Amino acid sequence: MKRFKYVFIAIVTFFVASCGSDEKVKEEKVATTTDPKVELTNLIKRLEGEMHRSMKIDNVIAGQALQAYSDYSKNYPDDSITPDYLFKAGEIATAIQQYPQALANYQLITKKYPNYKLGEESLFLQAALLDNFLNDDTKAKVIYEQLIQTYPKSTYVNDAKAAINNLGKTDEQLIKEFQKKNGEK
Repeated sequence: MKRFKYVFIAIVTFFVASCGSDEKVKEEKVATTTDPKVELTNLIKRLEGEMHRSMKIDNVIAGQALQAYSDYSKNYPDDSITPDYLFKAGEIATAIQQYPQALANYQLITKKYPNYKLGEESLFLQAALLDNFLNDDTKAKVIYEQLIQTYPKSTYVNDAKAAINNLGKTDEQLIKEFQKKNGEK
């Protein structure tokens, strides 16, 4: 009977040890085969957290976030979060004065996600970037007009109309018009 106990304990010990090893191997496999989408999402969350904690924009972190947003949108274009990431990328690119990149993000939203909740804002921001930073009044006017036509009840319509009226005018001309309108000399 004692011999049976020892054999039984040895078998149980072996069994427990081998199960533990299998569990450890399974855990290691899970750790090394994490879903790339999850990894990219975690990277984006980490970078967003770093940007939100800072009082000042760190161009390095902003650049990493732009790359992560771009990677996500290229790899997962049909994911519901993709237009949100593109919009955030446009905001960050504008903040770090990467205006062509910001414009490209907003254009991609308009083209690929026409029903996106911030579609009209994306369109307005395209025109504003062209107007105020990229000095392309012709394209800005076309996009302002597209906004007015596509979203006639938008809160941006009045701003778009005013911007069209001011396209191509110098600061001095705008100041004189403002003064004249308010009866100043």
